[in-house]
Amino acid sequence: MIAGGTDMVIGLRNGSLRPRCLVDITRIEEIRKIEEEGDCISIGAGATHSNLASSPLLHRFGRVLSVAASSVGSPQIRNLGTLGGNIVNASPAADTLPSLMVLDAVGRVASIREERDIPLVQLFNRPYQSILKPFEILTHVRFPKLPAGTRSGFIRLARREAMAVARMSVAVIARLEGGRFQDIRISAGSVTPTPHRMSEAEAVLKERAPDEESLRLAARRVSDTIVRWSGVRPSTSYKVPVIEALFLRAMREVLEGLG
Repeated sequence: MIAGGTDMVIGLRNGSLRPRCLVDITRIEEIRKIEEEGDCISIGAGATHSNLASSPLLHRFGRVLSVAASSVGSPQIRNLGTLGGNIVNASPAADTLPSLMVLDAVGRVASIREERDIPLVQLFNRPYQSILKPFEILTHVRFPKLPAGTRSGFIRLARREAMAVARMSVAVIARLEGGRFQDIRISAGSVTPTPHRMSEAEAVLKERAPDEESLRLAARRVSDTIVRWSGVRPSTSYKVPVIEALFLRAMREVLEGLG
């Protein structure tokens, strides 16, 4: 199956992909829509990054995803590349995955046999490999609308400004009541084999005020989690302080929005 093809065309050119045929699903309108479904937002897997970045619904109910989509590649890539492709390619550096993790997104997977819903966190086996069978496709992604008063932040670091794949990224969603975090969700990209929420860092901040000590402790929990999941590598000494700094920047963005 091919929609935007921004990753597949590279594989075709370098010979790593050699399909016997390609089926272009770009023009199937049912998988390109972004719409409300009760208390959820539904996004067709064929929606492009440009569609996500400009969607009024996402700006209102899932801004962290529209911001992440606006940072993908160049305008040409954003106009072609699709959300579904970004997900099922399963790259640890995919810009949309941390945002989808904090939105608790669920994917609709379809085949000639059945349709089933899978939390996106369960969709990945390892880097560049999803659990989808050859006869299955991802058709839609859904997530619950964020309640009023919820704010988000997305920060990415790349080798150069626009065109590069993200070296690291952080997505955060937070809601405060009475000066304390009632909802806090954190995910980081390009630093673990598969995308996840940073539950230990979230636990540090839940029900606590956003003071400097708590934020720095949460930042250390983020880096500790990365080391535990990915192991100690030559890049660890560089990644640990950088991911902590990116997390603190994302949290400042969230807190400024809450203020």
